Amino acid sequence: MTPCTSPAIYAKNALGRVSPGHDLGYHTLIPRQDTLIPRQDTLIPRQDTLIPRQDTLIPRQDTLISCQSPSLWPEIRADPRLELKGGAPYPPSLNFSALSSCPRSSPRPQLPSVPPSSALENTQELLSPSYKGKKLPRASPFDRLSDDLVVRILSFLPTPALCSVSRVCRRWYTLAWEPSLWTSISLSGDGTPADRALKQITRLLSRDNAVNCVQIEKVSLNGCARLSDRGLGLLGRRCPELRHLELRGCVNVTNVGVFELVTQCVNLTHLDVTGCHQITCIHLSQQGCSEAVDALLHSRQLYLQHLDMTDCFGLRDAGLSVIVRNCPQLLRLYLRRCINITDVGMKHIASYCQTLREASVSDCVQVTDFGMYELAKLGPNLRYLSVAKCDQISDAGIKQIARHCYKLRYLNVRGCEAVSDDSMEMVARSCPRLRALDIGKCDVTDNGMKLISENCPNLKKLSVKSCDMVTDRGIQYIAYYCRGLQQLNIQDCQVTLDGYRTVKKFCRRCIIEHTNPGFF
Repeated sequence: MTPCTSPAIYAKNALGRVSPGHDLGYHTLIPRQDTLIPRQDTLIPRQDTLIPRQDTLIPRQDTLISCQSPSLWPEIRADPRLELKGGAPYPPSLNFSALSSCPRSSPRPQLPSVPPSSALENTQELLSPSYKGKKLPRASPFDRLSDDLVVRILSFLPTPALCSVSRVCRRWYTLAWEPSLWTSISLSGDGTPADRALKQITRLLSRDNAVNCVQIEKVSLNGCARLSDRGLGLLGRRCPELRHLELRGCVNVTNVGVFELVTQCVNLTHLDVTGCHQITCIHLSQQGCSEAVDALLHSRQLYLQHLDMTDCFGLRDAGLSVIVRNCPQLLRLYLRRCINITDVGMKHIASYCQTLREASVSDCVQVTDFGMYELAKLGPNLRYLSVAKCDQISDAGIKQIARHCYKLRYLNVRGCEAVSDDSMEMVARSCPRLRALDIGKCDVTDNGMKLISENCPNLKKLSVKSCDMVTDRGIQYIAYYCRGLQQLNIQDCQVTLDGYRTVKKFCRRCIIEHTNPGFF
């Protein structure tokens, strides 16, 4: 397309000097396509749109200006240079040569005055001339909400989504990094660069404080295989008020990273290192898990109340001794599948964690009845005990637990085949507050079920899975006396439709797990 020149102004001859194209181009002389083009015989210049000047004429946007007569339109109608985009002929317009014939005596035009700042109330109307015919972008519905409402909405987003919305616009960036939204951080996935993510997040959150992220109290890093000791050290330095930390499946974390974390996060109360098999100790000295060194630091203690070291295969009695010595305020300790723990470790637990309420040593196959004797020293403080699949535990150990821990609420002896009705009688008579009992694959009969039902009427959950000697009679005792039963597992038992219907009759809200396809 041949460029269209601007009108000749500031000149004495016909061509003269042209003005910049971005100021007075052809689009300022021709109305937009959505406006009405005036007819040749009806063109009458308006008095409010004609702005005369002594030696020039400045046309205004979206208006037509004629200097002398409307008969000047046909003079450039056949000019091949004036074409629209796409090759369409240029519509009738003003003759350029005729612009120079405007009378010189015409007064110079005055520029429109700028309104004071107090009058700039409608931003859309103020900015509309700068778009030159383009429409302003439509406002988002979020723009009508206050910052408090937007922050409230963003508070329901997880950490990855919160980082994504911060890139929408400047306002969302400011609101997404509001400190009140970052009391907790949650990351997961093997491919997540946890070290880099923690570094960037804590850097942005500490822009006001310039040192620490005091608002972060909970961090959950589940399955982050790329998390290293360096990331834990950074987390400890920048989040000194951390109270809750989950590191499930972070296989590259070692004792060094845990040491750097717990020594700087002194208020940490919840620590979950499930599946971190390289962690063998939680100590307060850089020399390791030496008992001689930790004996010198007996005055320094951790305030941990919840510790889960499930599947930490490298944990041994020596490391467990250091842990319980440094964490005397533990209330919940879970050591599931820590296969190297023995009765010596049980002795350390009972000696240093005397306020322990929940303990689990499931699948710790080296724990025997002697370990139960040690845990029984916890007395009525112990409310939860799981010794599932510890096949070296028999009636003697369970009876000792029931005799001393009479406030027990939960007992799991699943897979302890040496447990029989003898220990169930002691449990029933000594622990009337029992709420959940799992005796799956134990040597328990209907007589044991009768004792349990008569002495533990508040039982809510019961599992007799694979108890071959439990029949309809034992299940009927449970259904009649334990009317509040909510969950019952009778898989692989000698229970028929009569026992099933009895449970449904007396325990209407009970969920029954079974393997009999005839039950309905």
